[in-house]
Parts: sequence; structure tokens; C-alpha cells
Amino acid sequence: MKKKSIALVLFLLTINLVFSQGIDFKNLKFEEALAQAKAENKLIFIDFHTEWCGPCKKLAKGPFKEPKNGEFYNKNFINLKLDAEKEGIAEAKRYKITSYPTLIFVNSDGNIVHKGIGVTNGYDMIGFGTEALNASSSKYSWAKLQEMFAEKQNDEAFLKLYIQKMEELGTDTSKGIDAWLKVQTEFKESDIQMMNFLLSKQEIYVGSKAEEIFNNNYEHYLTLATDRQKKSLNRFKNAVFLRSARYAQKSQDPELMKVVIERYKTGDYRSKSGDNLTTYTMDYYRFSKNYEAFKRLAEQYIDSLMNQKTIKKIKEEDSKYYQFYSKNKEFGKDSFTDIMLQNYKEGREANNTVKPIIETANHYFDFAQTRKEKRNLEKWVKYCYKLIPEKYSVDNLKADMLYKAGKTKKAIALKAIAIEKMPYTVKKKVNFEHELELMKANKKL
Repeated sequence: MKKKSIALVLFLLTINLVFSQGIDFKNLKFEEALAQAKAENKLIFIDFHTEWCGPCKKLAKGPFKEPKNGEFYNKNFINLKLDAEKEGIAEAKRYKITSYPTLIFVNSDGNIVHKGIGVTNGYDMIGFGTEALNASSSKYSWAKLQEMFAEKQNDEAFLKLYIQKMEELGTDTSKGIDAWLKVQTEFKESDIQMMNFLLSKQEIYVGSKAEEIFNNNYEHYLTLATDRQKKSLNRFKNAVFLRSARYAQKSQDPELMKVVIERYKTGDYRSKSGDNLTTYTMDYYRFSKNYEAFKRLAEQYIDSLMNQKTIKKIKEEDSKYYQFYSKNKEFGKDSFTDIMLQNYKEGREANNTVKPIIETANHYFDFAQTRKEKRNLEKWVKYCYKLIPEKYSVDNLKADMLYKAGKTKKAIALKAIAIEKMPYTVKKKVNFEHELELMKANKKL
């Protein structure tokens, strides 16, 4: 009897320990998790993350560690963490995961029941999980909504509900907005209600029905708007353009990037710093898998950057900039201004030249095959070193080139130096650290 009591106490302590440690993410393959979910009649909770994703780390160190969340999720779900760039590549592709963190709940058939993107669901993990449990028995689960959406393109009431549900799930509403606008009879396109609807939505892209309605009624909307709304109307077109460019780059969507390029050619849009017609066109070629066209344009683009000014002229200008800004008492007071001052010391114009060269060269490196293309990379790296000796981003590219050439020891040493010099503002520093580990293990990058 005493032995049974001790065993029971140990069992209860073990259960309590599991719960107190937060969410217990199982070391299971996806197919194994599906089988377990079917056997236990549970949903699978999946955290899609990457090593370089800052918000993913916030969830992992915060909400996922909370005992109350652990108790709820360990009781109700089979929990998995999948790195979308490693062991979870196939599943990320299957569920079209492009943003991180993405949190999904799937049933034992592998169908999505509930979905959320970003860290906001971490503020109420139990509420988020409860929504998933409710959705699993509701006709409005994520998967069922997608199925109904495909069949109800002319159902105005459903499409409005679809937009609402997608907003609640924190997922993209753009397709729902477009479908609803094509069939809605709630108000006229020229009405103030339509203007307010368009201004309230953040997922409107170029080439959409929403953009068409806005452009057709812009002048009329100005007569209806308050002074504050007029400012929003004036910013709307360019905001939609910038949002579309970012989304096309993030999702690597060639068709959307094609429309972005068409809009940019009109000359009415301002791009974010570093983007222009050439960079958008290079993106389009890459996303379309037209790598030869990308490489030829990349060569022209980088050569044009190198020929804009002589190295001597750039250094002269940068010396003047540094002398001026180094006297500013606001610099050097904290880590952020330290980085800014370091950039000015390296050279403002030099950095503005090196950055786009290295960004483009990194993509070029992925597809470089011929001796001439490899010599191009060497030439560009050598030029960047002349502008800014020992620049970490140039070191990093050079390390990758050495590794590809079979010079592993030199590559590892230079990669480590590059990582050591990277400021904390480099968002994907952990990705480069992962590449270093791959080099040390003699694995493919």
C-alpha cells in the first residue's frame, strides 16, 4: 500500500512538473503526430518558426513557458514545434506558411481548424486554444471557411462573414475583400461608407478590385472626406503600393511583383529606400525562376553602382560627413547612436553603395555557375573591401564563397569574424550562426 502511495505521489509530481514547464512540445514526426491525434481524439497545435525570427523567440521564452498555458495545451493538444526552414520544410510548404511565427491547429486528417499569425495570440494562449476547440466542431473552422470560400464567390453575406473570420484569425483578408467587393450591394462604390471601408483595411494590394474602386472614386472621396481623412486618402495609393511590394517580396509572388512594376513605371509612386525599377525587376526574375535574366540584370546593376563615383570621391565625401556628424553630441550616447556613428565612420556613401551591392551579390551567389560569374563575385567583393575594409556583410559573403570553393577552414574562420562584428540590429544574425554550424559540420548551406 505504501509503495502504491509513493508511486502515486511520484506520478502526480511528474505531471505537475510537465505542466509547470509550460507547453510540452513533442519530438514527433508529423505523421506520427497525426496518428497520435487520431488515437487520442485531439487536435495538433503547431508552432511554425525559424531560427532568425525574433517574435518566435518571444513566444518561446514567454507564453510557451507559462505553467497555466502548459496545463491547458498539454491536456487538450498534441504540441509540435517545426522550424519552417529545417525539419518542417514539407509541412510549411503544405500549409503555405510564409510568415513567422504562424500558429495552426490541425485535426487528425491534417486539415487546418484554426490559425493565427504573429505574437498577439500569445497574449491569450488559452483563449486562442479555446477558439480552436470550438472551431473544430463548428462549421466555421479555418479549413471549412476556405472550402466554403471557393464555393461561395457570389454569396455576399458569406463573403462578409469570411472577411470577419479571417480578421479574427489574424490571417490575410485580401482575397475575401476582393471577392466581396465584386458582388456586394450594401452601398455604392462612390458612397462615404465605401471610402471608410477602404481606408479601414490594411490588406489591399495593387491590381485588386479595392484599388480599382479607390482610383475610380478618388476625386469624389475628397469631397466627402474630413481634413484628417483627406490626408489618409492622399497617402492611400502609395501605402497600397509599398504594402504590395513588401508582400510580393515576402511571398515571392511574381504576378504581384509584375503589377508592382507596372505601377512603379507610372512614376506616381515612392518606393522604400533601396528599391527601384531595377531591383523590382530583379525580384520578378528571381520569383519567376528566370535566373539567367536575373544574373544579367544584376551584373548591369552592380556595375552601374560601382561606376557612379570613384572610390576617391566617395571617401572624400564620407570624410566630410563624418567630421560633421562626429561633432554632434547626440551620437555616442547609447548603442543605437554608436552604430550610426560607426556607419558614418565607415562612410555614409560607402555604406549606401556596399549595401545594395552585397544584397544583390548574395542572390547572385545562389545561382552563379560559370567561371565568369564567380569572377564577378570576386570583383564585387574586392571593390567593397576597398570602400569599407573588413565590412561584416562582405566578410559573410566571402566566407560563403570560400566554403563553396571547398576552402572550409578559411570559410569557418571568416564567417566567425563576420558574426562577431555584426551589430545587434542585424535581424538574421542567428541564421548566420546556424550557417556557421553547418560549415563546421561540413553540411550544405
